[in-house]
Amino acid sequence: MKDNPPRKTALVCSVITIVSIVAIFIPGLLGLGGFEGGYAISFLSLFVSIAGAVFVIVYALQARVLDGVLRGEGLLAHWVYPPQKWMEYSRKEYTEEKIEKKGLFIVISTFALFFGVLFWVIDAEAGFYVFLAMLSLIGIIALAWQVSAWYYYRQNISGVAEAYISRNALYMNHKFYPLHFIGTHFDSVRLENTHNTPWLVFRITAFILPATQTYKIRVPIPDGQEETAKMIIQQLNS
Repeated sequence: MKDNPPRKTALVCSVITIVSIVAIFIPGLLGLGGFEGGYAISFLSLFVSIAGAVFVIVYALQARVLDGVLRGEGLLAHWVYPPQKWMEYSRKEYTEEKIEKKGLFIVISTFALFFGVLFWVIDAEAGFYVFLAMLSLIGIIALAWQVSAWYYYRQNISGVAEAYISRNALYMNHKFYPLHFIGTHFDSVRLENTHNTPWLVFRITAFILPATQTYKIRVPIPDGQEETAKMIIQQLNS
């Protein structure tokens, strides 16, 4: 697992940025008037090029951090999991993911039903269509909940059974999680035991437009690595 996903993303963003910069001047080169769509194309291309340049910088910096992790800078643990154990971990992670998302689904569905019924009571004709829209929303959310959990599970079982934990980042199964980065705040890490499996559970808060979002990352603890896990908790939480 020596590849660097942030670097690949930075490269893709670089290509998009370059194409967008060129596209700014396309209307002029083609003789397309400003009020014939030229202004719209140039403005959109300018916006995409600026956003692309920002993403290039962000992912390039992440790639630099990951390079350091792979070189062993600040590395606290490098765990490699036996295939059978990794399959077992993936199944349990899938179960936990569905349980966690179920609570959010119930909350959103309750609010959607409440407002759907409320509008129906206030206005029987128009409110009925609002109620149907809310039912459709619940169905879409339920589908997204199941598909996202399944997709994450498929990524796990087809991925690389390896994890790097450093003072600044976590890299597991081709997924890079910076702990201290622009717009990202490391909250804590703790030891949990669910389904007879010990986990290191990282809690990270990230700024994702338009608000902040807190999420958990579970790292399975291999057999015989319990003391290392306790050391990681002590090091990172302090």
